[in-house]
Order: sequence, then structure tokens, then C-alpha cells
Amino acid sequence: MVPQEQLRAQLKPAVWIGVAVLASLLTYLVLVVALRSALAPFRGFAAGTPLQPFRLAAYGAAAVVILLILLLRPRLDGRRGGEDDAAALGRLQRSFVVILVLGEIPAIAGLALFLAGGNAVDFYKLLFASLVLTFIDFPRRAAWEDWLKA
Repeated sequence: MVPQEQLRAQLKPAVWIGVAVLASLLTYLVLVVALRSALAPFRGFAAGTPLQPFRLAAYGAAAVVILLILLLRPRLDGRRGGEDDAAALGRLQRSFVVILVLGEIPAIAGLALFLAGGNAVDFYKLLFASLVLTFIDFPRRAAWEDWLKA
């Protein structure tokens, strides 16, 4: 059985990184709301430029990230034979960090799309995708304990 202190030592940094990702998503939201209210009506910094290709690229990047997370999660989370608990916890921590950071990419694409074109709806949709990914993959103690028992 894994000592609780060893589990706590690996879980704590992963949780803090998850909190930092949530804080950055909140920062993006505050930035969008502030720009919309301070520069009303905010039309983006590239007003007049056709943004449909950029919009498709942003949504495409978000879709690719979601698919990448779905493909990577089983490969990163799988426990390898002969692996001791300390190595398994370290690998689990790294995989959670990678997945959390990947989950932030749709919101960044949405923010770039908002800054270019001024359409907040696109940002909100992609922010929602990032929030869902973050909450699904947020490190939880019970899930880590179950993973180690498997």
C-alpha cells in the first residue's frame, strides 16, 4: 500500500496546477468582460478582416485537443507492470499535468478569436469546453487511490 504522505506529496502539486489552470481561465473571462465593457462595442483588433478561416481553425484546434486528450488519457494513465508505487505516482502526476494544460488550449484559442474578431460567443463556447475538460481531469485523491489499487 502506498503511504499517504507519498500520495499527498505527488497529488498536491497536481492540484495546484489544476487550480492555476482554473485561475487562468477565470483571468481570460475577466479580460473578455473588461474589454467588452471598456471598449464597447468591442469589434476586435482585426476588424474588417475575414475571420472565418481563423474561426474554423480555432474550433478545429479545440476538437483536435479534445480527441488528443481522449486518446492520451488511457495511455498515460495505464499502470505498467513492475512499476513501483513511487514511479507510478510520478507518472500519474505528469500525465495529469499534461492533460490539464492541453485542456486549456480551447480557451486560449477562443481568447485569440475574441481578440481578433470581438465575438464573445465564440470565446464563451471554447471556455466552456476548457472548463469541462479541466473539471473532468482535475486530480482527485479518491481517483488516484483507486488507480493505484488497480
